[in-house]
Amino acid sequence: MYAYLLRRLLAIALLSLAYGCAPEAVRSASRPILDTPAVLPADSVTGVWQGRSFADCPIVTTTNPGRCGAMQQITLTMFQDGPRVSGSYRCAFGNENCRDLAETGVIRNGQMTARLLRIAVMLEDGSMCRFTGMPQNGILEGRYQCHWGGPMELGGFRVERSY
Repeated sequence: MYAYLLRRLLAIALLSLAYGCAPEAVRSASRPILDTPAVLPADSVTGVWQGRSFADCPIVTTTNPGRCGAMQQITLTMFQDGPRVSGSYRCAFGNENCRDLAETGVIRNGQMTARLLRIAVMLEDGSMCRFTGMPQNGILEGRYQCHWGGPMELGGFRVERSY
């Protein structure tokens, strides 16, 4: 029994000695990925952004009241890899339902050029919205336009990085 424990302790001691003498590149490569926190560039949009979108009030007629002043709660979950941006979109009731009740979408063709973010959101109902804005100090403000079978909707949005 003691011989078994002695052999185990000796093996552990030799491994520790060998590990301690290994170059730093080998030691850091052998650590689990979760031990080292990811450090994002300061200008990265990677994260979850929450806030509101609000529809503009175009010329409104009695036959086309539009969505003048419609406000929704939105969440953009984005992942930036170099200039490319991907992720997802979520819409929730604000003072009106989401347009055509389309509550989820996928970010396609996202691009971060200099300080300008441009993303296309493909919604579950087949429509598309384009968002353009400039993130600064954890706030992203900009404009959007949505295209579907009816008239185009234009508006603004403001989201803050929540994490």
